[in-house]
Amino acid sequence: MSHRRAPPGGGGRGRGHRAGRLPAQGGRAGAQAAAAGAAGVAPGRGAMQGSQGPQSAHGGPGVHGGHGRAPLPRQRRHDRDRRGPGYRVTTGDIAALRSVGELFAALDQTYGGGHARQALVRYLEHEGEPMLRGSYNEATGRRLFGAIADLTRLAGWTSFDIAAHGLAQRYFVQALRLAQAAGDRTYGSYVLVTMSRQAVYLGHGREAVQLARVAQQGVGGGAPPVLQSLLHAIEARGHGVLGEVRACTASLARAERALEAARPGDEVPYWARLFDEAQLADEFGHCHRDLQQYRAAAQHAERSLQLHGAGCARSRLFCRVVLATARLGLGELEQACQLGAEAAHQASEMRSVRAVEYVRDFERRLEPYRDAAPVRGYRERVATLG
Repeated sequence: MSHRRAPPGGGGRGRGHRAGRLPAQGGRAGAQAAAAGAAGVAPGRGAMQGSQGPQSAHGGPGVHGGHGRAPLPRQRRHDRDRRGPGYRVTTGDIAALRSVGELFAALDQTYGGGHARQALVRYLEHEGEPMLRGSYNEATGRRLFGAIADLTRLAGWTSFDIAAHGLAQRYFVQALRLAQAAGDRTYGSYVLVTMSRQAVYLGHGREAVQLARVAQQGVGGGAPPVLQSLLHAIEARGHGVLGEVRACTASLARAERALEAARPGDEVPYWARLFDEAQLADEFGHCHRDLQQYRAAAQHAERSLQLHGAGCARSRLFCRVVLATARLGLGELEQACQLGAEAAHQASEMRSVRAVEYVRDFERRLEPYRDAAPVRGYRERVATLG
């Protein structure tokens, strides 16, 4: 029989657990502490010792904080929840949450995070969040918290894509807490991977490496090879930003060996199944670009573009810019400008600040060649995009 209870993995207020609010926007140290706590390891030196997180209506880590306020970043509520303490959560509700997550993830990858982010946030508030105050048994509760963790991470990811970085961090930390409530340490590692990607983008290489290593510790050595490959590749990206050639190369080698060890019958989390040869080649390309090893960057970027499916529009855009940068580094100016113009056209059709910034980074690299004919042609083509 369904009944209201503390969320799975949370329970009541145990010793050392206190209610609290999410770190202030942009609080990197607080985010690191929460990440370490959710992964079950101690934060590194300099990280703040944070609480496990706010209490939900069920008494455990969840969306609602103390003092009657909800710390989850939210839009203004225009109508009353249709669900609440008396609502019985069903497996159909959870399946719907998962399906909606898949839909928004596809929209994000194809059109950019700004395309449907507001709709995703509203859905979380008006459909997902109220379910946490409903009735469910422990097994259903775990699945519910896991599904809402996934939507919350995606809300952070789409916020990251439009450069709302402080807001994105708040979503990521909340997703970690929800994953902890669901008892899903493996999904917690995925949130940490996402946080590490944001750190790479912002140029915080040391933080990116730390987050990747916390994720590795969280899943342990028995993780499926595909997941191990992803985690090592993410660590490599951090080393690349720092210019640490030896450490970056070692992490890439571990990632490559792990992916080679993967077998079709391996039990892999659904979100890790997307990591394949195309994605790994993409990570290699980015790393070699950051290390200014342009020939290797070009080889891996070309391979990634050949393997990436048409549905990975934004990933293909990023990879195309990496290839353009590599061609520029090799002195192949005309090819670089052609690739850059193609990427700029793609970016103009997306609502993605990251996509625009990739193109702008390429354009900054063109400055020393601004009087060359291929660069003038590039600027003329891009100017017509509006």
